[in-house]
Amino acid sequence: PLNINSIYYFEIVDQNAFVYCEKEIYESKMKLYEFEQETEGTSFFRASKSLIINADKIDSIKPSLSGRFEVVLKNKEKLIVSRQYVRVLKDMIGL
Repeated sequence: PLNINSIYYFEIVDQNAFVYCEKEIYESKMKLYEFEQETEGTSFFRASKSLIINADKIDSIKPSLSGRFEVVLKNKEKLIVSRQYVRVLKDMIGL
């Protein structure tokens, strides 16, 4: 089992679930909604239909095209927060 604090994000790609840490990637049997339930009340938030990000691992945020936001994680990975989830991100970081 992984320490939840070491997880940067959780993503579904072609119906397969992956847990991304600083340098490692693990395949998971969990569904996105299960991961979302497990991390409820933590710093994790839904960023798109297939992505949940750990807000504690965000290094910077900047507006992107069409009302989306681009987040850069502390490990320098870039992810896109969909328009419909931008409000969730703003609430998480206090904007």
